[in-house]
Amino acid sequence: MRAYDGIKAERGREVTLETPDFLEQARHLLSKNLTVVLRMSGSSMRPAIEDGDIITVEALADEPVRQGDIVLYQSRSDTAVIHRVVRVERASPDRMVVTRGDGASQNDSPVSIQRVLGKVKHVERAGERIKIVRPRPTALATIRAWLQRLKFW
Repeated sequence: MRAYDGIKAERGREVTLETPDFLEQARHLLSKNLTVVLRMSGSSMRPAIEDGDIITVEALADEPVRQGDIVLYQSRSDTAVIHRVVRVERASPDRMVVTRGDGASQNDSPVSIQRVLGKVKHVERAGERIKIVRPRPTALATIRAWLQRLKFW
């Protein structure tokens, strides 16, 4: 049974990021290697994820979080966020993840990698599965990444 179906039947309505106790339920399901399926709302991840798309989030297992992944995480203000990983910072003792919505112009505040609950594995739009595409870095982004690395030397 998909987690979405169970939660929907229990609450009598669809599950979204704003559903009360969503983070607690998602953490519980993902810790048991069950998937979380929910309907997205908003436009912060356009065009990869549109308002109304159904997404499937799977536990991280032993997979590392990498640049370009779309992840579900608990923000510093204890809200559920699904955004793309811009970079993983390894400089501090506590590894941090910097994310940004595809439709946003600024990065989110860095959060500890322990706050990442899972990765988006599937996107369904109008009954069809949409391929999740990792954006290819532009030449400018590659140069910026190199300059960022040089700052630490």
